[in-house]
Amino acid sequence: MPPRESEIAAGPRAESKRRRVPLNSVSTRIILCVFSSTLLTALIVSWLSVGAIHADVRRRTAARAEDVLDRQAATIEESHASAFARLSAASAIGSDWHRALEAALDAQPGTRRWDWRGGADTGSPALPEPPADVVARFDRLALHRGTPRTVSSEACLSTGIDLIRSDSSVAGHLEGCVGNESLYDALQPTSADARGWRLLVADRDGRIAVAGGIRANARIGEILPMPDLFHPADGTLARYDDAQGTDLVGTLRPLGRSGWHLVAETEHARAFAPAIAITNQIFIVDVCIILLFSVLAYKITLAIMQPIEALSRGAQRIAEGHVDYEIPMPANDDELGLLTGTFNGMMRKLRSSQLEIENDRVRLHEKNEELQRANEILAQLSITDGLTKLHNHRYFQDHLTREIKRVSRTHAPLSLILLDIDDFKLLNDTHGHAAGDEVLVALAAIMNDSARESDLIARYGGEEFVILMPNTDLAGAVHLAEKIRMTVESTRLIIGDNMKPIDITISLGVALFNGNRREFFVEADKALYAAKENGKNCVIIARSEGAEIA
Repeated sequence: MPPRESEIAAGPRAESKRRRVPLNSVSTRIILCVFSSTLLTALIVSWLSVGAIHADVRRRTAARAEDVLDRQAATIEESHASAFARLSAASAIGSDWHRALEAALDAQPGTRRWDWRGGADTGSPALPEPPADVVARFDRLALHRGTPRTVSSEACLSTGIDLIRSDSSVAGHLEGCVGNESLYDALQPTSADARGWRLLVADRDGRIAVAGGIRANARIGEILPMPDLFHPADGTLARYDDAQGTDLVGTLRPLGRSGWHLVAETEHARAFAPAIAITNQIFIVDVCIILLFSVLAYKITLAIMQPIEALSRGAQRIAEGHVDYEIPMPANDDELGLLTGTFNGMMRKLRSSQLEIENDRVRLHEKNEELQRANEILAQLSITDGLTKLHNHRYFQDHLTREIKRVSRTHAPLSLILLDIDDFKLLNDTHGHAAGDEVLVALAAIMNDSARESDLIARYGGEEFVILMPNTDLAGAVHLAEKIRMTVESTRLIIGDNMKPIDITISLGVALFNGNRREFFVEADKALYAAKENGKNCVIIARSEGAEIA
């Protein structure tokens, strides 16, 4: 049927929408040039802007951290100095605690050290109870006899003072661990700039002893990366992760000469949130600019190149013999419009002859399809048994060849069942050949219901059938053979118009492929004859040394 005028007119427009613009076309090169120029400019400007913004935010963040550390370090050092002053005042010559300490030293001449809140290391009486205000400032106190020394093994921020006797001699050395509660109070933010920062007091090994701020308790006990904090990569802020994998930035400040450090840290995302927000905005603006200029370039190029491309495409279609193509008329009635109209007129004159040729081609195609369907039917009939609708002897031999090649490569098991209807000649003589045909059809149905889809069932000849089972060992084949035998034995067949029931049995031989095609089938055939000789209605397994009853 010839196409309608509306279909002819719609064809070019639909084809134009489906057509892909080649990469080497003029329009594509223009669009790519505009896109590349816009993209390169946007990337350079964005890179410079983002770098400057991040550097400024990093500088401001480092300055805030330094301010926070200055204030909080001063607070901690003031608390440390206050604790030292209180310890000095409480142990001054003439104080009650000083006299008690001198008495303890004189009463225990063999003791080298006493610990407050714990007995002496020699089992002597405990250290005399210090004043309450000293207890409130220190978590632990120790008194050493003789030469003063620091308690470097103590995991605490300590302070100490010599204990002077009334005769100005050094009786020992008092040391105390500044209380964590005092340190915690000193870590509390004293200004708005400290909000959002977490303050940590770490020992000489970088282990966090006291922490204050957001989620501070979770950081106590963790070890800081001191090399990164001492030598940050950018010279201002160190970047590292905590035990939970949170990305952090921070800086440190030594706490006097104690060997301990004060660290100010915060989440990287929080510190650089302004830079990240501005970066996202720059990215969105860049994408919008690139898309805008690309769309404008596409629109302008399309308006210029569309009529020329339509003419070029039409000339190519004519060269290919497609006379049913019609070029859409351009909006402007210029030279390109006149050329397009002449082109379309020429194609209309050729369309009638082209439609007739197309109709002849369609009729020839239909005839070819009918012939192909007939050939397919003949091919199917050539490999199918006409009575049982099973595969025939020829197809079985071809399929066996393919399976043997496959198992020779994969070494998968391949089994064969050869079966025969017992006393089939007597059944034909007694009930007629029509009844025999019905028995064959019924047996084919039983085998189809019992076997797997991957198994091949074929009528080998007369009343003999064969089942080829890929990927099946001998036990699986015997199981299927016995299943078919029992099903046939227990099935009563209604044969003929008189609806007379009869019983049939089958004998089966089973063999496993051992590398030789001829021996494969011969062994199954020998097993089948052995089944016949053993009284029929049984399954015999082919063995290299002889047949064996299943």
